Amino acid sequence: MKTIFLFIRNAILMSDLLRTDYIKYLSQKYRVVVFTPFLGEEEARMSNYFASPNVIYKKWNGKNVKTLAKFKFLRTACMRELNFVSSIDIFYSSDRFLKDKRARLARFLSGPLAPLMTNDFFTKLESFFVRVPPEFKQYCETYKPSLVITATPGIQLYEAEAIILAKKMGLKTLATNFSWDNLMSFKSSRLRRPDYLFCWNDIIRESALKIHGFNPARVFVAGSMRFDRYFKESDVLPGREEFLRGKNLDPRHPTVLFATASKNLNFNLTILRDLLALRSAGEIPYSNILLRLHPIDDPKTYKEFKNEPDFCIEEAGRKITTPTGGEVVEMRREDFVNLKATLAHTEINVNFKSTISLESFLLGKPVINYLDLTQPLLNKIYYDEHSYYRPIVKEGAVRISKNKGDLKAMINDYLADPSLDEAARERVAKKYIPFRDGLSFKRNVDLIEKII
Repeated sequence: MKTIFLFIRNAILMSDLLRTDYIKYLSQKYRVVVFTPFLGEEEARMSNYFASPNVIYKKWNGKNVKTLAKFKFLRTACMRELNFVSSIDIFYSSDRFLKDKRARLARFLSGPLAPLMTNDFFTKLESFFVRVPPEFKQYCETYKPSLVITATPGIQLYEAEAIILAKKMGLKTLATNFSWDNLMSFKSSRLRRPDYLFCWNDIIRESALKIHGFNPARVFVAGSMRFDRYFKESDVLPGREEFLRGKNLDPRHPTVLFATASKNLNFNLTILRDLLALRSAGEIPYSNILLRLHPIDDPKTYKEFKNEPDFCIEEAGRKITTPTGGEVVEMRREDFVNLKATLAHTEINVNFKSTISLESFLLGKPVINYLDLTQPLLNKIYYDEHSYYRPIVKEGAVRISKNKGDLKAMINDYLADPSLDEAARERVAKKYIPFRDGLSFKRNVDLIEKII
């Protein structure tokens, strides 16, 4: 039986791969050594991760962090080949970049060398400076892996190191679970090109080919394991009344879902206050408000609202402790089921350019996005042709609120007629989520046979 190394740093991506049928099916075909910062054998057992003689959990922290952090800085400051991508253009005009004097200086000094400052150039430099740790060599000698899999194509330093180490050891690499924005976000300048990509759909595949120069013969469309759960008939949802009462919400009223953005964006409170004010003034039908926190949002931000009637705040999943003592959110099966029930039993989804828009489309629910008036540049995500979110807006699958008045009108329109924009939502859903059999995990695993 061949061996695969699987490196995962992000807790939500761990949820996709280690709390689903993916790891079960993968271990039926291969011996799998799972590397994360969180899990050794004991932690995996205590937290009820999938157990099999073919699955080995190894706690692993990056060994070249300082080196790769320096290159992260240089990539971010100096690369120019992806400037046409909206998110990158926005980043270079943001306060975050403009207030960083070192980054601005590095960008200025590297200007004459711009044609050389490419992804491939930095990857070669990283490969030269990154050292293969003795522990990794020992794991390779012990298990003799045929493939190294990362969730994303090296966007995070943890996965970047895994890809670089694998290449230095002559091992094939695959990114299997990256999200729809990874190839067109400002972080795409940190991409380390693995040998193979498995994509959600043809749209993402096209971005890999045109923007990042991947070999067409090595990029496959396999679907998203994250969306498999929406097609699992074995997941029994609670009824609407049971669901809402369980969250102290009133089933007599419609429910508006507000899915917050990252805590790094500062307009969550503005939108929430607008929703509550519209409800209080009777400008929208009296509605429950279910606030679903982004995995890296902070629940303490919303403590002032805890006594609001017909209002519920919930986190995306359960918190696990990082090696540095911090906390990250991981989703287990019951959290997946709760999310599906949340989308099924709420009438409207309000969010900022989130993946949850696509998930709402699957349940046939209207979506309202909104502009960030405090950071106008961010709004290019909706309108620029080189934005990952633009096709959704262009199709008319979402409505975009520019102010409180828009939000009021859109909520009233959708509550009066939920079928508005239904055809556009379904068109987008079919393009972005082409497989609806709940078997994307199987396609992802079966495709491995083509590359090893």
